[in-house]
Amino acid sequence: MATEEQQIQQELGLREDSVSLWGDFVVSIANVAPSSSVAYTLAILVAFAGHIAPLAVLIVGLAMTACSVGYASLNRWRAHAGAPYVWVGEAVTPSIGVGTGLLNVAVSTFANVGNITLAGAYFLFVVAPTGHTFSNPLTWVVATAIMGVLVYLSIRGIRPSVRLQWAFVFIEYSAMISFVILALIHEASHAGGASLPSIHDFAFSGAVHGIGGFTGLAKAAVPCGFLYLGWEATAVLGEESTNRKINPGRAMMMGCLFLTIWYTFLIAVFEGVSSQANVLQRGTDVMAYAGQLLVPGFFGRALPLAVLVAVIGTCQIQMTEPSRVLYALARDKLIPRVFGFINQKHQTPWAGLLILAAIPPALLIPYLANASANHAIGDIISSDGMIGLFMYFVVACASVWFYRDHLKHNATKLIVLGIIPLLGGLFMGAIFFYGLTTQAHIVAWVAVIIIVIVFALGFLIKALRPSSPYFNSIKERREQGIKGADEA
Repeated sequence: MATEEQQIQQELGLREDSVSLWGDFVVSIANVAPSSSVAYTLAILVAFAGHIAPLAVLIVGLAMTACSVGYASLNRWRAHAGAPYVWVGEAVTPSIGVGTGLLNVAVSTFANVGNITLAGAYFLFVVAPTGHTFSNPLTWVVATAIMGVLVYLSIRGIRPSVRLQWAFVFIEYSAMISFVILALIHEASHAGGASLPSIHDFAFSGAVHGIGGFTGLAKAAVPCGFLYLGWEATAVLGEESTNRKINPGRAMMMGCLFLTIWYTFLIAVFEGVSSQANVLQRGTDVMAYAGQLLVPGFFGRALPLAVLVAVIGTCQIQMTEPSRVLYALARDKLIPRVFGFINQKHQTPWAGLLILAAIPPALLIPYLANASANHAIGDIISSDGMIGLFMYFVVACASVWFYRDHLKHNATKLIVLGIIPLLGGLFMGAIFFYGLTTQAHIVAWVAVIIIVIVFALGFLIKALRPSSPYFNSIKERREQGIKGADEA
């Protein structure tokens, strides 16, 4: 039996009206962290698409924005901490809904393993940019310390967490804008193979320039899945947001559109900061290299500092997002109740946050210590963008199915509730399935295995917890002929 304190923790709930529209917006863009995402993917994009990478970034960004319209439509029906599983469960089936919620948790958690690795490395570089390779134990200690500070701040409440994200965003964007100006000045000199952005960066086909049609676009679009991963984070803050049925959806659409423009511009600028060979050689260190290239010495640390701040901000939100989904699943008696324990003072799911914060450092130990484990966990991290694409495909298409009876009412509903999210969802699905044929076999198999496992768990939970309020609610609504789309 639960103790009285545990019952209070479960019944207290999340703190309402804590996040404004602009707070939701900053969560959306902070979880994507443009600086760190560019550091992760710039070299990969250049390898796939050369100097035509900005076109792939633009197209995928527009498709993500189309998906966000579907998310916003579902949020107008119900704002919920377990948004992905509640929405898909109502639109399709409860078991697939639970699987989608678990997929959302997996995407954020696996991404955070890569995030804290990058955070540890960039922190050490900012402190001592000597070119010295730091030991794995030191990298682990730094990464774990960062995660410890972040989970402490996250438990103290969503309001201070959002304020911290505002500070991170200010630092990150101030540094990035300064270095964009310096990069453009450097590229105008064409020193070291540098080149200015060009209209040819957006050529779809052509003998000399061009991305190579759909095949070239698809190859470059798969790593873009990781580039944009995370804009949906504010969906699970519905119970904590002001104007809860409107603001989270607006913030996701605003975030996607802003990130599409900003990413396209960043990739177009930084891919030309040096020759393609130099960009490819630097890999995930390309932003640190660009910082020292543009401003040698102490102030050159500002660009890797922007990456560090961005990835730290992402680490926090990628704990916050799955903690809300797990809290909602526990509240619905679908998973162990420990994930539903709420801090009485700050009204945050403290137990879920602690568990989610412990997983990346735990996985980082074998990742840093053993070559075989390094490859295995690296494959999981590499597959994260793939399973993120699949998640967007499922939710966007579910939103269309959810409103299917309303699409014939007028042209506006057909376009906004049907055509736009359907195009975005099908694009994500096409890129996902194409990626299965172009990614390394092990990465593709890992993505498929993770997807199969989470949805199998959805059906298993349905079999083990048939009396859950979640399942009973959907069953009763369907027996009474109540449709969520009509309510929305």
